[in-house]
Amino acid sequence: MRFIHTADLHLGNQMHNIDRTAETSAFFDWLKLQIVREEAQALIISGDIFDSANPSIEARTQFYTFLASLMETKCKNVILVGGNHDSGAMLDSTKKIFELLNIHVIGSIANLSPSDMVFELFDEKNNCIGICLAVPFVRDIELRNFLQAKGIKSSDSDLLSAGYTKLYSEVFAAAEKIRAQRNLPLIATGHLYANDLEGRLKNANASVKTDDGVRVLDVLGTLGNVPQTVFPPVHYVALGHIHYSTTVAKNERIRYSGSPFVLGFDEASLAHHILLVDLKEENSFSPIVKKIQTEAHFVYKRISGSLPEIKSELQKLSLLKGQEGVKPIFIEISYKKDFSQSIKQTAQDFLEEEIKNLPSECSVVSWRVQESESYNYSEMQNFDAQEIENLDEETIFTKFILSRIKCAPESEEAKEILKVCLPLFLEVAGDVL
Repeated sequence: MRFIHTADLHLGNQMHNIDRTAETSAFFDWLKLQIVREEAQALIISGDIFDSANPSIEARTQFYTFLASLMETKCKNVILVGGNHDSGAMLDSTKKIFELLNIHVIGSIANLSPSDMVFELFDEKNNCIGICLAVPFVRDIELRNFLQAKGIKSSDSDLLSAGYTKLYSEVFAAAEKIRAQRNLPLIATGHLYANDLEGRLKNANASVKTDDGVRVLDVLGTLGNVPQTVFPPVHYVALGHIHYSTTVAKNERIRYSGSPFVLGFDEASLAHHILLVDLKEENSFSPIVKKIQTEAHFVYKRISGSLPEIKSELQKLSLLKGQEGVKPIFIEISYKKDFSQSIKQTAQDFLEEEIKNLPSECSVVSWRVQESESYNYSEMQNFDAQEIENLDEETIFTKFILSRIKCAPESEEAKEILKVCLPLFLEVAGDVL
């Protein structure tokens, strides 16, 4: 069988108040085109379908309209599972209606038996071509209740491992019963944070890369560390929660599809994909995975560096003015604070002319100050708690600023900076205290 695996759509997301309705609509048109072109027989969305528990009417309408349009294609099976951003109850409320369209929804495991999470998948001629173990994101309290009902005790440290192992084993047993010794591929889903994630940075200086050769930031959020051993011996595990495409412990059958969208400027330089998966009987159902890069309807760009460097990059973008076919470009300016410049001139003032000269398609939507690479907290770490207690707020703030700019207290630069910063700090401190 052939299916498409995606996740983390976060429909309704408005990063920096950007209206992403047109972007989402273009993605769904593109996704349907891939489904038709590749003759996919199923679509699996592994959680975080919506960005919030109470998504907008527009986000729901876009999604439901897309699902209905799949009736015109060879994709006769859709599996939707809830993620940590989704409301399980909201997703489950659509279950009975969607079943009429062969769309299977598991928003949460509440009040479900293992067999309720197992679905047969069919082709156009109504032949069974596979079985899906549709496991959604499971909250800690749900895992505790599940284990308690089984008479299993677990500590907080092994809750995730013990809980998921037991849950997947029971759903797998139910799937095996339904498979009834037929030679059919088994596909499981999940929305969690797995151990040994290929591409995950272990520390700030790590040089680990994804299989695209792209150095990536760590994942968004931490739902816990789940070892790959919790997953049953199925032919493919379709995971969600990690926003870039990667494998777990270099296991080709356990994969995150990643999000098809940029969901933060730290992801702007990463390629985003959906996964086309083939499970062929002649290949013992070993997954053959093709990564299909999503088309960008909007362009997100983080411009980093010193203010003069950023000015130069903005000047290059101004050359796009008047050109045809320029996509909307949303920019985050991530600049290094230069204390050698006059503190009275803000970054916005310094770049004002270049921003005015940008083409209408370009918008600066975010400003971010980078921490100095040479900055460390050694000055503040030299104080013990008792010493700090004996210092007033003004002294602590002064020492903090001096450690950051690395200037002698008596220098003119230090005096100028403190002359501006200290009154502002005291004003804010006075309001808070």
